[in-house]
Amino acid sequence: MMDHEIRRSGLAGNFCAIILELQGRPDIAWISEQCRQFGRRFPQAVARLQSKGRQFEWSSREDMSLPLYEHQSTALNHWSSSDKIIEDIVNRSMPPSDAAPVEIHIIEDGNRSQLVLRWFHPVCDAKGAELVLHHLLQGPVADHGDSTSAILQLMRRWSLWQKIKLAYKAKKNIQQLDQHRSILPETQPSIPDRVKVKTLRFEQDDSANIMKLARQQTGLTGTSLYFIGCMMRALEQTGSETEGDAYCVPYAMNLRKRKSLFPVFGNQVSFLFAQASRETVRSRHELFTVLREQNKNAIKQGLDRAMLPLMQAGSWLPLEKYGNIVRYSPEGRERSSFWFSYTGSMDPEPESVQGCPVTGVYQFSQVTSPPSLGLLVNLFDSHVILSFNYVASQFKPEWIDQLMMNMKAELLNIDTDPI
Repeated sequence: MMDHEIRRSGLAGNFCAIILELQGRPDIAWISEQCRQFGRRFPQAVARLQSKGRQFEWSSREDMSLPLYEHQSTALNHWSSSDKIIEDIVNRSMPPSDAAPVEIHIIEDGNRSQLVLRWFHPVCDAKGAELVLHHLLQGPVADHGDSTSAILQLMRRWSLWQKIKLAYKAKKNIQQLDQHRSILPETQPSIPDRVKVKTLRFEQDDSANIMKLARQQTGLTGTSLYFIGCMMRALEQTGSETEGDAYCVPYAMNLRKRKSLFPVFGNQVSFLFAQASRETVRSRHELFTVLREQNKNAIKQGLDRAMLPLMQAGSWLPLEKYGNIVRYSPEGRERSSFWFSYTGSMDPEPESVQGCPVTGVYQFSQVTSPPSLGLLVNLFDSHVILSFNYVASQFKPEWIDQLMMNMKAELLNIDTDPI
């Protein structure tokens, strides 16, 4: 459904990527063999999406190897050339039935290189893509646990009456959210064309300080909310000409078993909403008090799981109708101020690929238009890395740069001018 919404807004589709920055160039022949082995072990990774009435299923293919592509950076400024190649990989449009669930790209860049795992979001989420990388790069490993979707395992235990009660609880929560009009970021009136990414990487000392502040402000279970709250304040400082009275941000809840190492395909997540009024956002203390309370109530009431019956029911609707129900309030207002994802550290964290040290990791993801802006957060080697994904034609570069500066100050709790 989200792939359909992204395409409908004029963009390529729900394609995402994890990029490993490497010192040196890995052996392509070894990676090619890994792609063949992975495809044989996990045939869904090389399947294609086919419609079956109003629902969809993965159709097997004869070629059982993950697609592998090589690229050569040719510009004098190698990293600029590599960035352009990665943008082209994520923004390459193709029909959903032709899109490979997972692709591997190697970009040679002098004595450095980048390994790009590009996935089609219907096959897995960001944590699932990390597990794909783990199994791909670590060589043959033993199977781990049940390959059945964690969501399906959970829902099979619920009676019809339990599902109805949960769905009612979720619907009531959404109605409360819809009392506010979500503030969208400032955009230029133009047709969407392609998504770009800018990254902000913090050194270890600053990263440790950020994670300490996150624990202090939002507790051990609310790390995502610290980044969301800081982004709300950064947006308010940067300015938005779009009318609205509250920031509303959907964020994912990972339902996988802890330490799950099997690359289960399918999205193993539900979602919640973090919401704060404009007045609340202007007070840092009040903002995090509100977000902590929301998180506490969400866990207590099981609101993450309450969304699952509605999501299952929505999968039987036409894509256009399902998309309108999820994205827009009954008044036709976009619910989301920006897209957000916090994946934390890769577990296990890759140290090298074929003897090439991994020097950095960041993410790239398509967004819908509106809201045309997404923030992806991950940790690598004790560094906090922010990936700002945005529709290029709808934001001035200076606006994005200012937003990143404001976000840095908020995360580090640096005194700034009052909002």
